[in-house]
Amino acid sequence: MINKGDELSFDPNRLSHAYVVGAAAVSDTLAMAVVCGTRDGVRPCMRCSHCDKASRNIHPDIIVVDKLDDKREIVVDQIRELKQDVYVVPNEAMQKAYVVNNADSMNKNAQNAFLQILEEPPLHAVFILRTMSPAALLSTVRSRCIKLKTWPTEDIYSLSDGDESDELVRDFLTSLGRENVQLMECMFRLDKLDRLTFIAFLASAREQIAVSLREGSTRDRHKLLVQAEGILVKAGEMLDLNVSSGHISGMICAGLLDL
Repeated sequence: MINKGDELSFDPNRLSHAYVVGAAAVSDTLAMAVVCGTRDGVRPCMRCSHCDKASRNIHPDIIVVDKLDDKREIVVDQIRELKQDVYVVPNEAMQKAYVVNNADSMNKNAQNAFLQILEEPPLHAVFILRTMSPAALLSTVRSRCIKLKTWPTEDIYSLSDGDESDELVRDFLTSLGRENVQLMECMFRLDKLDRLTFIAFLASAREQIAVSLREGSTRDRHKLLVQAEGILVKAGEMLDLNVSSGHISGMICAGLLDL
């Protein structure tokens, strides 16, 4: 990946077959780079017909997979459909890009089915898993992907032990299901975060929840964590719409108090 000022591009000779990314801007640009028609220099060129179609979300060789409207998860049948398409040659470009949005919502069966594709991928296919919670992916899936930093911000997947948002995540998870005062204190601190630290908090909190769910917990705690994760997903969507951190922290607090 090449970052030049406000531009993001890729070396066509070093494109991998699978990536894990956090930001929509990265996944969109990477998908465009996969189908880009240029073979000289970096991609995407932003000039060819492939880049034009990709920018308008009409390129036939960029396939997007996401949760269905009535589902909380990406299910195995969706990955099986993807697998059938994977071995079909591209329509127009030299390669096909498969973008899996909310990749952390793939259930275990779906991830295992996806792993089978990653183990023997066709040369014309590039897979892009977009998730703010890479820890929710099976380690066998992650090990077959290159993890790109969330561009243009710093990598928010690995926060240092002393990081403000990391400390807040620990306090936030501890406060779940406990006294309202402790939760209110967390929300007061959350309200004071700048946007980047708020993004880091949401990513780290969802990642830790995913780890806790995989490791197992009591039935009541499991339900609480699932509900809290849903509230954090909504918070991320509000942040994407540029809603203020004060309003978002208030929504989180109100949602958790109702659990």
